[in-house]
Amino acid sequence: KGICLALAPFALHLLSKMVTPVQTWGALGNMVPEQKEFGAETAAYLESYEVHDLFAHLLRQVLVERPENPIKFFQECLKEQPKLCICIMGPPGVNRSKYCQQVAADYKLKHVHVGKLLRARKELKDQISGGELVADDVVIELVKDELRKAKHTGWVLDGFPRTKVQALSLVAASKELGTSLDTVLMLHSGEDLARQNFAAKVEGELGADKGDVIEMRLQQYKRHVLTISEFFKNSVRRIEVHGGDHEQESVYKTICSNLHYRGFSNAPLRMHRICVLGPCASGRTTQCSMLSKRLGVVHVDLATLLREKQGEGKEEVPPEFVGDEEACALIGSRLRQTDCVRKGWVLDGFPKTRAQAEFLRQAHLWPSRVIQLQVADAVVETRASSRRVDPVTGIAYYTNPNSVAIRQRLIQCPHDQPEKVRVRVALFGENIQQVADSWKRVFSCVLADGQPEDVAAGVLERVSNPLQSEIAQDPNSGL
Repeated sequence: KGICLALAPFALHLLSKMVTPVQTWGALGNMVPEQKEFGAETAAYLESYEVHDLFAHLLRQVLVERPENPIKFFQECLKEQPKLCICIMGPPGVNRSKYCQQVAADYKLKHVHVGKLLRARKELKDQISGGELVADDVVIELVKDELRKAKHTGWVLDGFPRTKVQALSLVAASKELGTSLDTVLMLHSGEDLARQNFAAKVEGELGADKGDVIEMRLQQYKRHVLTISEFFKNSVRRIEVHGGDHEQESVYKTICSNLHYRGFSNAPLRMHRICVLGPCASGRTTQCSMLSKRLGVVHVDLATLLREKQGEGKEEVPPEFVGDEEACALIGSRLRQTDCVRKGWVLDGFPKTRAQAEFLRQAHLWPSRVIQLQVADAVVETRASSRRVDPVTGIAYYTNPNSVAIRQRLIQCPHDQPEKVRVRVALFGENIQQVADSWKRVFSCVLADGQPEDVAAGVLERVSNPLQSEIAQDPNSGL
């Protein structure tokens, strides 16, 4: 026994240099084969039918309501769809109220239009028309009264909070009223666009000093939005608004995607957890970035995590050549951070091996979708040969950027040379089937030889379309 203890550090060192055995992660590693098989089957069942999320929702509700008869309370909860509680913020001139009104109608929620409620108060008319913000305590009490009325219907808050004090009060009110803030959306547009749209909106409503009032409101928003964003940093989702009325349909689809609501699922509000796989130069990072913006999830890139760990001045190691243990440690640590837990995530280029796929399973980080981008080897080689990387930012370019300064410092990475690319593609091909077998229920493929926008449409379709097990949870499905 003493000899074994003495040799243990040396043995661990040797293991760290090897591919880490699958069974070393999680509680399943200490089980006999029969226990391990039963544990794996149980975990698969609980995950497939989202039982963990179902009980987490029920537990939260019973702790908030504290009913005298918990069993009856659970029965009633299971009969009803959970009610959404949403907060949508944004600068003047981004059509925020139109989007809130449409969300309220489509999801059967109460639209709490804070601006309209304040304008209905005659004593506040001069203050509002002058561009000033109404005192926090007045706004807070007004909003709390409306939320009390909407406790059992759900609500969408339009233009609240506008200050950090109001943000703090919203969290306190949610606890007091027994509700939870499910989603915080921040509509964002360029300052010129916001100024132009807001001027058109208030045409005829303001006097000769209209320009001053518009400027005051925009500056007030800019002054407070940073503190509000910081307060909600782990849950806020930012949605870009680039155009005018012609873009409203696209923006509204993005808003709905960010709500992550799935009707009669056992976990209607469960966050997306997506893995996007593909060989180097398959367009994987581009697709993950687009998906992150569309769904409001966190983009977790293994290559970026490796660069951050390795630091500046060190030779970059492609993710394909990083050991399983190191890759899993980086990914596991990142996915357990609050923003990933609250907003969901899209994993860029992970898992790459069966051991990494098994790590996600045993670490209870099961993906809801695993999508492989299929690209011909010749296309991958052509793309990789034209790729240049900015050593300062780590951003890869396939065409010349507009900035002269960036163009002058672009380099081709050694691992993008044709012979190195062929090795990396071969490594991906050797492992992808094992990864696919590990996640058969949620695995699918998308052809990725085309334009990024066309590929993105295919990826979004795979994410949005319900699985058979998800459809079966709907009592109206007939399954």
